[in-house]
Amino acid sequence: MTSNYNVRGGNYDENLVYVNGFQVYRPFLTRSGQQEGMSFIHSSLVQSLQFSAGGFQANYGDRLSSVLDITYKSPDSLESGGIVSLLGVEGYVGQRVNHRFNYLVGSRYRSNGYFLNSLPTKGAYNPVFMDAQFLGTYALNEKTELVLLGHYSSNNFRFSPETQKTDFGVANEAYTFMIYFEGQEHTKFETSMGGIALKYRPTKQLNLDFYSTVFHSDEKEYFDVLGQYYINQLETDPSKEEFGDSIAVLGVGSFLNHGRNRLRANIANLYHEGEFRFKPIKTSNTFDQHQLKWGVNFQLDQFSDTLSEWKLLDSAGYSLPQGSPNVVELFETIKNRANLQGSRSTAFIQWNFIHSSVKKDFKVAVPYKKFIHKQVEKRIWIDTLEESAARWAISVGSRVGYTSVNQELFITPRMSIQYFPRKYMVQNDKLIRRQVVYRFASGLYYQPPFYREFRDFSGNLQLNVQSQKSLHAILGTDYFFQLWGRNTPFKLSSEVYYKYLWNINPYEIDNVRTRYYATNNARGYAYGIDANINGEFVSGIESFFKIGLMSVKEDIEGDSYTEYYNAAGDKILFGYSEDQIVVDSAIIYPGFIPRPTDQLLTIGTLIQDQMPGLEQFSVQMGLQYGSRLPYGPPDQERFKDTLRMKSYFRVDIGFAYDLLGQQVKNHNKNWVRKFESAEISLEIFNLLGIRNVLSKQWIQDVNGTFFSVPNYLTNRRINLKLIVQF
Repeated sequence: MTSNYNVRGGNYDENLVYVNGFQVYRPFLTRSGQQEGMSFIHSSLVQSLQFSAGGFQANYGDRLSSVLDITYKSPDSLESGGIVSLLGVEGYVGQRVNHRFNYLVGSRYRSNGYFLNSLPTKGAYNPVFMDAQFLGTYALNEKTELVLLGHYSSNNFRFSPETQKTDFGVANEAYTFMIYFEGQEHTKFETSMGGIALKYRPTKQLNLDFYSTVFHSDEKEYFDVLGQYYINQLETDPSKEEFGDSIAVLGVGSFLNHGRNRLRANIANLYHEGEFRFKPIKTSNTFDQHQLKWGVNFQLDQFSDTLSEWKLLDSAGYSLPQGSPNVVELFETIKNRANLQGSRSTAFIQWNFIHSSVKKDFKVAVPYKKFIHKQVEKRIWIDTLEESAARWAISVGSRVGYTSVNQELFITPRMSIQYFPRKYMVQNDKLIRRQVVYRFASGLYYQPPFYREFRDFSGNLQLNVQSQKSLHAILGTDYFFQLWGRNTPFKLSSEVYYKYLWNINPYEIDNVRTRYYATNNARGYAYGIDANINGEFVSGIESFFKIGLMSVKEDIEGDSYTEYYNAAGDKILFGYSEDQIVVDSAIIYPGFIPRPTDQLLTIGTLIQDQMPGLEQFSVQMGLQYGSRLPYGPPDQERFKDTLRMKSYFRVDIGFAYDLLGQQVKNHNKNWVRKFESAEISLEIFNLLGIRNVLSKQWIQDVNGTFFSVPNYLTNRRINLKLIVQF
């Protein structure tokens, strides 16, 4: 229930998102997916998207990880559509009013209470999320058009928890954790954005675009939640009558969480982007094309933040931590008022070059397989082409920027090379060009700190924080090939990447909230390989399989801890070891440790099929696997975060039925003509009911022993959905 995503070891803050050239933002205070509501992107309005997982060009902004560039539709006539489901409703209308003006309007309403009731914490959920978007384009004349983008979102989340029961441990050492709650949580995020763009095309070769955007966010987090908990040990011997029942109470305690947080943010942008395409240079054997891009941006940021959080923790009648006997100490306190105003200036220049090397009367010999009487014979296709070309595409550019808050100036050069060789294959007894691309990209990617990166765990602003920096090197290929006689070729894409990072601002992830240390005292690296294949594994329907291997580590400067040893030379575990008399010690330097997003293996698949003889009925199955993520105790000491959660595994399945099949169209022509499509679908999320872990909650018993209690994600849920388009 979150729109967060991590790309190659980075966190969500390291990703750029654009819609029709406008950069979009999201709320800053979100601490759990259940509060978040909806992302900016309205899927029914999307026409196309481009995604780069690293090594992106200089015309995009300053982030460490990725770029998602989305283009909304430009309707040619009146069209509309809607979705009604157990989670809410959404709809849109688009129209080309005349040759000058077209528009898109979309709205969504969602309530995730049905899903939230499958979480371990039971209570009264009342989430109401809604938004509205507008995109309009008006042609002032043949060379100039005006684009307007508007967005308003209201995410209102109320929750009164009642109970939570969590079973954890292993087969021979099982525990149950029970909490009884009082109080409630109320979170409200209101965001709005307006953008205007003037796009001027004085000639076919020159484009001049001018943008202005304003983003406003008003975010409130109010909560008072009292919890009283019990930790019980369960009987694990199946031969005993008490099997599965509680046999001992290990801990009794309570906690009180209080918060009155409010953040107001205003972000204004004014920027220009230009493009000039030079006239192609042609010879008998070559074709060269040059393009120059440039841009400048000025941004004003204003934040007003009020933080008031405290947590009281009580274990068996003793307030923790235990200090003066006459004072009740709070476990954690954050009290602060912060105001931040600053400006950012950036510019880029980029040169794109395409070179084609042409050969006449080019001889080709291609091995292929021929099916003859159900037998496979290997043959060689020999042909002479009148003309064949290999192509190079090169992009070289650089960004420069200045941030007023920390007075930092940076320059980040970037480059990419793509090579399209002469490759051919035989398809349907014809010789065609095989699509093959080899690519390499490298460059510097700096991420100037935004508001949350300036704010430390205590809520104080550390205005000397500098940009996080990285060097990318990416080598990849796209390869199209024929398989099983399909009309459409399969596509295999793979990339090997390495990112060296320095001036890292370490962070921890609490649920889905990113909390920064507000320092630049770490260096690190990320490397791995991504591969995916997509095509018609089932004839006529496309499916895909993807796999990723990755390692992400960081080394925090100056971090160390001391280990103590007894007379026997054994390391002392205070509270556990029998001999706790210290006779020796050693200082340990942890070195490189996993970053919070370090995940060795990820696998994803989407398989689609249709029922033979009833093609109106289709099935889609998705599978996601992610190996164990690191975590550690909540003590703000990063070197301890080397424990691992259980692996993530989930299977979703969907059944869809096309209500406008061919038979319906033949018998009900009049009313069917009003619909472009109509479909009803049944979706089953987490089909196998696997209890995946989101995070850990740390509880202390009377002996000072800590238990890490898992917070589970949603269990199996069903959604029924009707989708129509006019």
